[in-house]
Amino acid sequence: MAITAPPATSAKVQILSYHGNSFVTGLLWHPLGSLTGYMREARQFGREEKMDIVAIRRTESIIQAGFVSRSAGAVKGMYSLASALAGQLGESWIAAWRVSLDEDRYALVAVYEGAVIPGSDLVGTGDEIKRKVAQLLGRSISFEDTYLPLEFERGGKPLDVDELLHPRNLRREYRLRPLAFGLSNGEIARLSVIGTLVLITLIGWQQWGAHKARLAREAAIAAEQQRLAELEALNARAKQEQTLQALEHAWAKRPSVAEFIAGCNGSIDSIPLSISGWVFTSAQCDGDLVSATFKRTGNSTARGFIAASRAHFADEPAFFDEGNSAALKISLKLNLAGDESLVESSQALALLTSWLHGQNLEPTIKELPVQVPQPPALPGEPTPPAPPPPEWKHFELQYSSSLPPSIVLRGVPETGLRLREIKTQLQSDHLTWSVIGDLYAK
Repeated sequence: MAITAPPATSAKVQILSYHGNSFVTGLLWHPLGSLTGYMREARQFGREEKMDIVAIRRTESIIQAGFVSRSAGAVKGMYSLASALAGQLGESWIAAWRVSLDEDRYALVAVYEGAVIPGSDLVGTGDEIKRKVAQLLGRSISFEDTYLPLEFERGGKPLDVDELLHPRNLRREYRLRPLAFGLSNGEIARLSVIGTLVLITLIGWQQWGAHKARLAREAAIAAEQQRLAELEALNARAKQEQTLQALEHAWAKRPSVAEFIAGCNGSIDSIPLSISGWVFTSAQCDGDLVSATFKRTGNSTARGFIAASRAHFADEPAFFDEGNSAALKISLKLNLAGDESLVESSQALALLTSWLHGQNLEPTIKELPVQVPQPPALPGEPTPPAPPPPEWKHFELQYSSSLPPSIVLRGVPETGLRLREIKTQLQSDHLTWSVIGDLYAK
């Protein structure tokens, strides 16, 4: 069983101890494209990412580097946990195990066609690792071997990590090394020999097969890196840190009801009812953009409207209806609500409709089909099986009222509820409001 080393300064980088040796997890894995100048490429990437420690993996199909910073607690001579396991378990596998009987902490490593999958070299709680395992197994990647704990209920077989990480099974190539600038004479000589051998092995019919395998591997790695980038963008706008599972939930990537109303209703309220003889007729907001329309009256002119609207809008108006109407826009960037646990559909519908009826509203609610995107086929690979049906339902809500949503929806049950559109129109000297929303439930 692992002994945890003193905590690292980075939450993502953790250090485990087996048989007196230190193993580092949480490395940033990146493929190296140059066959002869991969160390130069690694140094360049390390400078860009401010990383100064690296583990290099060289196989017949890939050269890959795992980067980490000294400030995270990693030092020369420690081992990369992913490298040590990848060097023994083969080209395609996923493994997870409990690292401490006294804590809810599990380690995870996944390798596809010889490459450590970015974001799968980590330590986390049981729930975090279970979710990550479910995401990896649910992707188009097909692992040849699985080594998972019985409590994950995912099949596979347990991993004897103590035996795999015994000192007799460890090689020098699994160790972390510092990233130094320039190339030593020894490196130049080794690179020359390796380059010659690689060029010879690439001759012939194997070249095309290796090329297809590389395309498939890079596509899988690029897809995972894209998911990590999407998660980073989501966390930048969410109030709490989200997990990768949030990317699969539509409601996690939408503003909360309160946030939507504050942004949309607030922006609409700030629009004047008249600008230089042009009167307000309608406004519509989808959370990203507010579009307002005005109609010309009397002897007012487009030039006067353009000049006067600059005090309220940043962009120029767009004219239509033979120049008698104009549209203006306001851009929004609202905070996202993030993920949340959903309520059973029968209970969620009863709560929402009861609340709306109590506000003297007659909403229209209908269920919409939920379509899970089909994962794309990797280059040279067959089309993956259809994804399983979602674990949630989607309902569309619509209503109209003479009162703004900031009043009508104050205190509405928000669990699983997101607003899609707020629209208002000036009719008979008073505003009417219509709202479209989405309710997600189990």
